[in-house]
Amino acid sequence: MAIENNRQAPRTVFELGIRAHLGLFYEEEVTSFDDLVKAAKVLDEDSGIRLIGERNGRRCLVFVTRFSERFTMMTYSMVRKTGAPGRRLEAVEFDGVDEFADALRRVAPSRIRAYVY
Repeated sequence: MAIENNRQAPRTVFELGIRAHLGLFYEEEVTSFDDLVKAAKVLDEDSGIRLIGERNGRRCLVFVTRFSERFTMMTYSMVRKTGAPGRRLEAVEFDGVDEFADALRRVAPSRIRAYVY
C-alpha cells in the first residue's frame, strides 16, 4: 500500500486528503470551484466528490454523485469529535450542471478542499 501525504496531519478522518493507490481506489484533491465543477461533469457512475461545506453557519459534509446527466448532492451534519457524517440534512437531484453548480456554490466554502474518488 502506497500512501503519499506531504501536508500537516489532518484534523479529522474526513479531511485526510491523501492520494492513495489501493488497488482500484484513487483520490484526487481539488482546490478551486471551477475545477470542482469540471470534475463533477466527468464523474463516472461509481465515482463521487466529497467536501466540507457550510450550511446555516455550521460545517457540514457534502457528497456529490452523477448518473447520466443528473447530479445528486447529499448534505450531512458533521460529528464534532470525529468529523464523521451525522444525520442527513438534505438530498437533492439536479437535471443539469448549471443548476447543480448554483446549489454547490451555496454550500461550498470560499477555500475549496474537495476530494474526487
